[in-house]
Amino acid sequence: MKKVVITMCLSMFCALSYAQRSGYEKSVEAKGAIGLDDRTDYSFGVSMINGFRFNDYLYLGIGAGYEYLNGLFYHSYESGGKYSTSSSYDSKSTQNLIQLFARIKANFTNAKISPFASIDLGNSFNLDKTDEIKMANGFFFEPAIGCDFKISNKQTFYFALGYNQQQYEYEHFTISSYNSGHEIQKKPAGSFNIHVGLKF
Repeated sequence: MKKVVITMCLSMFCALSYAQRSGYEKSVEAKGAIGLDDRTDYSFGVSMINGFRFNDYLYLGIGAGYEYLNGLFYHSYESGGKYSTSSSYDSKSTQNLIQLFARIKANFTNAKISPFASIDLGNSFNLDKTDEIKMANGFFFEPAIGCDFKISNKQTFYFALGYNQQQYEYEHFTISSYNSGHEIQKKPAGSFNIHVGLKF
């Protein structure tokens, strides 16, 4: 009987030693992104996330971060008409963004190496926007998958791969022999993101 009790206690201790535990958690992370369309080229940034882990599998946090982005400022299209070829030109600009977001994260296991899925929902604030052109400014969301690697009872290294979709605005010029004009185009911008972080 003693052997059974001792074995059960050891098993529980081993299981708990890998548990995420509940309570307050904070993390810092760096990220880089590559644009998947003609609106964004690349970006990189840093974030701080604070939140609460409800159990081994569910976490909810609030994050704030800075992002440096290179993207489309205006696009011009010149119609060549009957006897000449058409041409287009893109002007790119670098922008500084502040991002505020909420993160929902679900771990699939409570082991030392734990895969997870997450989603970020938030808003970007362009610090360099002009009166008309906002570029990357407004609502964004990013689903991601990743993995936690437990270093100690208090520290965990993680990485994640995600798809980010950001509200985006740029100026579109049309030039032809008949008429010319411009308008503000509003389209989502997509990017492939890589996150690396440390939870402590």
